[in-house]
Amino acid sequence: MTPPLLIHIPTPGDHYSPATGSATMTVIHELTRRHAAAGGQTRVIVNEGTRHDYTIGQCVTVRGRPYPPKWKRVLDRLLSPLGRPLTAAIYRPHLSAVDADFEGSVIIHNGPSAMRLARRLRPRAMICLWAHNELFRTYSDREVRAVAAAADRVICCSRFIAGAMSARLPLDLMERVRVVHNGVDPEQFRPAAARPSNDPPVILFVGRMQPVKGPDLLIRAAVKLAAGGIPFSLRLVGSQNFSTTDPLTPYEQQLRELAEPIRDRVQFQPFTDRAAIASTYQSADINVVPSNWDEPFGLTVLEALACGLPSVVSRRGGIPEAAGDAALYFDPPDVDQLAAQLQTLLAAPAARASWAGNARARALEMTWEHSYRQLLAALQ
Repeated sequence: MTPPLLIHIPTPGDHYSPATGSATMTVIHELTRRHAAAGGQTRVIVNEGTRHDYTIGQCVTVRGRPYPPKWKRVLDRLLSPLGRPLTAAIYRPHLSAVDADFEGSVIIHNGPSAMRLARRLRPRAMICLWAHNELFRTYSDREVRAVAAAADRVICCSRFIAGAMSARLPLDLMERVRVVHNGVDPEQFRPAAARPSNDPPVILFVGRMQPVKGPDLLIRAAVKLAAGGIPFSLRLVGSQNFSTTDPLTPYEQQLRELAEPIRDRVQFQPFTDRAAIASTYQSADINVVPSNWDEPFGLTVLEALACGLPSVVSRRGGIPEAAGDAALYFDPPDVDQLAAQLQTLLAAPAARASWAGNARARALEMTWEHSYRQLLAALQ
């Protein structure tokens, strides 16, 4: 039996391209690859003028509408009984690109405001909301129920997100919630053919340079380790957003000031696109994911594990679902605890080797093939 056509609608204006670090587009692309391998077809509906150079999946371009300015979004909250129509309107061109009699799955990513409009415009389709984040901080319980009622499925990237969603739904709507974990490609992300002979060991951070991602916590922990005479070097890879040319933000300047006591040990490297990021992991010895917020899941966790990196990660949000028992944990913003976990790995090469084996084994349990099977089950 031929797998059904799947239609994805990402946030209007996003780029279906490896040139950005968009986790949502990575999820769409990787699942589209698996769907194609199974004989299925996928359409991804994007705005004209955006980059869409992933080669898997059929991109359909539409003339997008601009995202509403802040004052319109505030007004939209007042119009919530009507379904936040000002924000929903930006999805109308994308929904209009779906055949009127389409009966398959239309998957709208991070777009709760589009649900009621999608249900009205394409009543025969299976309308799915995919929550890659906590989407309802500004939504009343009544709005959350209306969004879920308009959706045939509410797909969540982690049990953590699903739990937050289900807590706000009546029992009859909770059955629509499904979990499809993010995954990793263990062929693209794999241990280096030969372990790097880094002396001293390299501690790695990969992510956006924003307070919620916690690079400042890692730098503070590194300063403590250096004061204790422990050898290491620190590499921080990322920018405020997905650009190598933007000027440094005040926060990025602050990070460099924090690192001044260990400036001879620290390297700041700007955003690296997905085509090159695997070699960044492979060149390091320890990975740290110090997120200081409830990270929904965290692709970087699995990518580092797949490359066989011993990891210290934050015990927040969906991160424990990604890392399982294959990483050391700390509770942010506890810098002392982070430093102690890093010291455990830095002091013992044998411990690093053991955790590296655990890391790779965990990643092999959390592949995109596993995610694809979860998606097919969710759409039943």
